[in-house]
Amino acid sequence: MTADYQALLQQVRDYAKSELADVAQYFDSTEEFPQTQLDKFLELDIFRLLLNEEDQGDSLHAFMEIIRLVSKEFAAMASILLTQGTYAIWPLHRYGTKRQKDAYLEKLVSGEILGGFAKHEAQDEGDLNLMQTTAIETSSGWIINGEKETVSNATQASLIFVVAKARKLNGDESIGLFLVETNQPGVEIGAPTEKMGIRALPVAPVVFKDVKVDKDAVLGGLLAGKEQVENIFTKIKLAIAMQALGISQGALEKGLHYASLNRNFGKRLIDIENTQLILAEAKAKTFSNCTMLEHVILKHADDPIQVAMAKLAASETASEVTEAIISVTGGYGYMRNNDIERFVRDAKVTSIYGGSSTSQKKLIAKPWLNNY
Repeated sequence: MTADYQALLQQVRDYAKSELADVAQYFDSTEEFPQTQLDKFLELDIFRLLLNEEDQGDSLHAFMEIIRLVSKEFAAMASILLTQGTYAIWPLHRYGTKRQKDAYLEKLVSGEILGGFAKHEAQDEGDLNLMQTTAIETSSGWIINGEKETVSNATQASLIFVVAKARKLNGDESIGLFLVETNQPGVEIGAPTEKMGIRALPVAPVVFKDVKVDKDAVLGGLLAGKEQVENIFTKIKLAIAMQALGISQGALEKGLHYASLNRNFGKRLIDIENTQLILAEAKAKTFSNCTMLEHVILKHADDPIQVAMAKLAASETASEVTEAIISVTGGYGYMRNNDIERFVRDAKVTSIYGGSSTSQKKLIAKPWLNNY
């Protein structure tokens, strides 16, 4: 990784420790959108990393490292960043037409507008074939109808990438991704969803009622939604895996600090052998997960099965490590309004969004159905 990228990561590391650590609990309890903190990352121009395709993956690696570093202190802030980066900027940069990029890309990179990705529906179980949202072609464009259940950044977004079943004028059907501005007539953004963790990330349902968009609203000008969604979600899952790793590392650091504090009576927690064994196992799991993710990012970032394994392992490790820290810190860890309890809740979410752990297992097993 270049010296410039290393310098950027050091700036992010310093900011996370000096600023984000102090405000994370506040935003977790209030669920306010951390605009001032987002502005800092916009000043650092981190999203431009996703536009660089000439450095053998170093820029993608640097962006994923930012997600990890931020997650060590404030996982919800990392969710806001990865939503903007992998749900909006990367898809538009990878697949957008020149007109689409001219209209939206720089605004997304600069943070002038925020983006969202509308795929999940109440009954689709992640299967595009079960999706109910439709886009019907007309002589002048498309009419979109449907309801998406959970759209990250929805209440802040100006542009949403909508996955829909498309029916062309000639009757042909396919899956398409459509660029829809949220100020379009017929776009209704619901109340924010209550969440167990990652609470400062605004998530809300979005309803589309006879929303009319132009012909060139189709991402890339092609109804290639299945391939696009698979590739987009490969990047999303990789970012969430790095988020889960950051949560594991942050919880371990905080747990070790608490266990090492001097006490007025009795031993420090770290002087108890059982505590040492629990923390050692958590350290080993986190290290193993870190090594795996480093390998996947550098060698297999575009491989959906490799990334699915990384996300599965990272999210499960995050839950295991945070629960272990809770067991070590005892009553303190279970109390609300402390970092450790928040880390446990945030870790659980990483196994749900971007595709559940069950869906990752099914994806990993899929090749076996044909090969054996």
